[in-house]
Amino acid sequence: MSTAAPGYDGPVVDAFLHTPWLGGEDPAHPRGDTVDWHGDRRLARVMHTFAHTDPDGRPVERVGAAELLATMDAAGTSRAILPAKVYYAASEEGVRAVHAEIGALTAASDGRLVGVATLIPPELGPGTYWDVMRNVRLVQDAHREHGVVGVHLTPSPWGMPPNHKWFWPVFAACADLGLAVFVHVGAPGPLWPMDHHDPAHLDEIALAFPDLVIVAHHIGDPWTEMSVRLAARHPNFYVCTSAWSPKRWPAPLLEFIRGGWHGTAGADKVLYASDHPLLDMARATRDARALDVGADQLRRVLHDNSRQLFWPDQEV
Repeated sequence: MSTAAPGYDGPVVDAFLHTPWLGGEDPAHPRGDTVDWHGDRRLARVMHTFAHTDPDGRPVERVGAAELLATMDAAGTSRAILPAKVYYAASEEGVRAVHAEIGALTAASDGRLVGVATLIPPELGPGTYWDVMRNVRLVQDAHREHGVVGVHLTPSPWGMPPNHKWFWPVFAACADLGLAVFVHVGAPGPLWPMDHHDPAHLDEIALAFPDLVIVAHHIGDPWTEMSVRLAARHPNFYVCTSAWSPKRWPAPLLEFIRGGWHGTAGADKVLYASDHPLLDMARATRDARALDVGADQLRRVLHDNSRQLFWPDQEV
């Protein structure tokens, strides 16, 4: 364990921003990552956290590249990852529109931003087997056209755990293309069922695809110890801190960062993220810098690990 003093004042990589607020929208090609839940009592219970309207019901103005980069500069954030997120039924065209908008943001960032694709949600949950290669082709196109570095899954609203066979062709494509898989773990903020977000589901994937980088985002509470064990168990498994204030990071995660588990240095297996704008980027980054963790460990968590994974050709 390092005895270095706490604190880190160098550049930060934010490994997970909340993208439905980011980028523009082509009226001719509506994005598939927003939901109009007004008038739907069930969705209102689930989606109030992600409302894309202000208190008066007016649409929230999306953030463009210049504004996002200025926010990053103010927070001391050198780079960030933009994962596409589609929670409910969406057409292929709607998902491609999200990819295009994220691609436009990354293209305007001078290399500071990279995108992560998502999938066309299964129409009927586990009953959808009509063309499992459709999402493979979508991912291949997003990689070729927009340079995405991974694929994002939202298991619970899609109605199946991430190790369900419906996803396996995508995992194979990601392993072949060198793309990471980002998977939501832990009790979700929206009122979705918890079970599909148990990180234990990811063990089977990591065993079957040893070269596949798996990023378990949102830490995994109340299964944080499982997330930590999986990160220690599998060389290409990482825990991402998105959507958690650093002041609230669970004790097992902090213990892992400060030390390790069975020979694995925990600071090498954790990626810092804010989920901005759901968490304020500057505040979250400031609080992360002040954690009672050695400076060397903080540097790896806040910068080095994500930089090495997703900007491997850049040193700083």
